[in-house]
Amino acid sequence: MAEEKKDAASQNNMKFAVVIIVILVVVLTAMVFALQQKNNSTTGTASNGSSNAIQSAPTETSDAGALGKNEIKLTNDNFKAEVEDYKGVALVDFYLSTCPHCQKVAKDVTAVSDEMVGKVKVGKLESSENKTTADKFEINGVPTFIVFKDGKQIDRVEGEQTKQQLLDLLNKNLK
Repeated sequence: MAEEKKDAASQNNMKFAVVIIVILVVVLTAMVFALQQKNNSTTGTASNGSSNAIQSAPTETSDAGALGKNEIKLTNDNFKAEVEDYKGVALVDFYLSTCPHCQKVAKDVTAVSDEMVGKVKVGKLESSENKTTADKFEINGVPTFIVFKDGKQIDRVEGEQTKQQLLDLLNKNLK
């Protein structure tokens, strides 16, 4: 009788160990799959005849909050002085640092700021970090671009914009 209990306990322990191993295999497989998917979305296979050679895939995104030499970082604290009290035309890029669309247009915004030096002030405001200002201008989606003239909002576009679309927006409001 005691030996039968020992055998039953041993079998239960064995079943428990098998279940744990199966769970670990499933979890590890899922993790490997997730890493492969992430790797596939950020790298590409080189076409040099070697199937093991991997190179970085070209990317069209950058840090949405990165500032070019002619861009200003805007915050709740400096928005009034830099935009609302400014005499002239200003373009404000309301963005989120985690937004892929904002990251995609960041280089175009910088290019516009470089091209419009002396004509337009270009600033970037991270909406989640500056809720007071974002709420004031009813920013419900990003990226949102607002054109100000002498401190007053005169135009607005939402969503991804190309460099040319931003230049057209500014040029029509410079007249």
